[in-house]
Amino acid sequence: MPPPPDVKPVIPPAKPAAAAPVPADAPEIPPISAAILNNLPPSERDVYKRVYLAGNKGMWSQDLRRATQLTTASLSKSTRALVQRGILKEVTDVRHRAKKVFMDARIEPAPEITGGTWYHNGQLDTDAVAAVRRRCLDQIDRLGAATPDMVHKGVERDDPRAGYTIDQIRDILQTMALDRVLEERKSTGEGEFSAVRAGRVCYRRGGAPQGGMMEGIPCGVCPRMDECSPDGVISPTTCVYYKKWLQMDF
Repeated sequence: MPPPPDVKPVIPPAKPAAAAPVPADAPEIPPISAAILNNLPPSERDVYKRVYLAGNKGMWSQDLRRATQLTTASLSKSTRALVQRGILKEVTDVRHRAKKVFMDARIEPAPEITGGTWYHNGQLDTDAVAAVRRRCLDQIDRLGAATPDMVHKGVERDDPRAGYTIDQIRDILQTMALDRVLEERKSTGEGEFSAVRAGRVCYRRGGAPQGGMMEGIPCGVCPRMDECSPDGVISPTTCVYYKKWLQMDF
């Protein structure tokens, strides 16, 4: 029954929109410090705010200069002062080593900046990579052909303290395939692949490429092929595997 003309219908208040869920693995970034801001000159305060908002990805000095509209000299003076005070830090982006990237000194860089597990202080930890490659190869030699899951379980069984994730093992297997130490194949479910369900991607010991020079090109087995472009972060001009292939004596 409609309400009388002199009575306004009650409209329930709109429910506030639910906040976007925060991923469980999202880094906890400490709040910006008012005490720090109040003690900074205006130019340094602006620099700090912008770098802070960049979070664990940091901010490239050229982007920072454009955002603040400071001269190169003024920006250099501000960032140097903030670094000396321990407010900012300069980090190495393994993808662009020549770039100066600044970050709040309290924030840990994102894995794509540091290179993740296999990098230490911006440099590839060759000892760690060599160790896990040996472990993976031991599993392949034992099993004949194996999926990343099978290799991961074998490594964990042999050394429960190793602590490798399945993604780390998969990355290592892919690089070993690019190096031709292993071959990436789809299981037929028969013969040497009998332990692997048909159709699943698995790895076995590699061999010398057959069929001429084009068959050996690494692009065909590269897991980042779709992301590769002449002027991209992943590019034939920076690809160590492509350069190595070009230098091969066919």
